[in-house]
Amino acid sequence: MKPKSFEIEAFTISYAAKKLGYKSTKTIYRLLKRDLLEDYVFLEKSGRVYLILEPPNRPTLANKIRENIQYRRNNIIMRCK
Repeated sequence: MKPKSFEIEAFTISYAAKKLGYKSTKTIYRLLKRDLLEDYVFLEKSGRVYLILEPPNRPTLANKIRENIQYRRNNIIMRCK
């Protein structure tokens, strides 16, 4: 049996924030500090943190953030429904 290889795209926190439509990384850092995004973190050996936007067998990062932030009219994630 051949081993399966997975293609996973991991982005830096600032690039992931831009890709999700945020102007700042503050929301993502706040959720990381509360350990809510542990399933979406990829740590490099050097210690650099990357985020996986669409991990296999999990909801997307945008959906996870939407579940854990307070609803406000100006939230970028709420506008992208």
